Amino acid sequence: MTDDVIQTGKKLVIDVWADVLCPWCYIGEQRLSKAIESSSHSERIELNVHTFQIDPQAPKEVTPTMDFLARKVGMTVEQVRPNEEMIARQARQDGLVYHVDRPMKNSFDMLRLVQLGNQFGLGWEYMRAMQAEVFGGNQQAFEADTLLRIGVAAGLPEERITAVIDGGEFGGAVREDRRQALDMGVTGVPFTLLNKRFGIPGAVGVTQYSDAIERAWKDPSDE
Repeated sequence: MTDDVIQTGKKLVIDVWADVLCPWCYIGEQRLSKAIESSSHSERIELNVHTFQIDPQAPKEVTPTMDFLARKVGMTVEQVRPNEEMIARQARQDGLVYHVDRPMKNSFDMLRLVQLGNQFGLGWEYMRAMQAEVFGGNQQAFEADTLLRIGVAAGLPEERITAVIDGGEFGGAVREDRRQALDMGVTGVPFTLLNKRFGIPGAVGVTQYSDAIERAWKDPSDE
C-alpha cells in the first residue's frame, strides 16, 4: 500500500502573516507559491493569509515610498535608495516587477479588503494583486477604482468590495490577526506557519520552502 493511499484525506495547512506594503512579503509569497506549485502535495495544501500591519502609524495620505522611508529612519533619500535598489534586484530575480519610486499609504484599508477576500477564499489572490499594483509603481494603486477592479478580477462581488471600501468592516479582523501574531512572538513579516508547528520567519528561498513543506507533510505527529 502506497503512502498516498495511506494518507488519503490528509492535508497540509500553511498560514502566512503579511502586509501589502512589505517588500519581503511580496518576494516571500512569490517563492512560497512556486514551492507549493512544485510540490507533489500541492492539491492537498490549504493556504491561508493573515494580515499584519507593519506600521499602524503610517500616513493616511499617499506619499512617495522613498520619502517615507527616509523620514522614518532619519536619513536622506539618497542614503536609503541603495537598500531599496538591492531589494528591487532581488525581486526581479524572482520574476517580480519592483519599482523603487512607488507610492505608499497606510495599509489598513487594503488589509480590510484582504479580510473580505478571505471570506470568499480569495484573500491570498487579492493581496498579491494589490502588491502587483503597489510594487509595479501604479500611482493609483490605493484608489477605490483600482481596488475594485483587481478585486472583481480576483472573483469578489463588486457590491461587497464597494461596501468595505466605503465603510469600516473587517477593521477588527485586521487588528485581531496582528494581535494573534504578536502573541506568538512574531515581530515581523512575512511569517509562515506550517500545520501550526513549523514556523518560518522572513522570506526564505524556494528550496527552503519546499523542504519545509516536505518536512511538515512527513511529520509523524500529524498522522
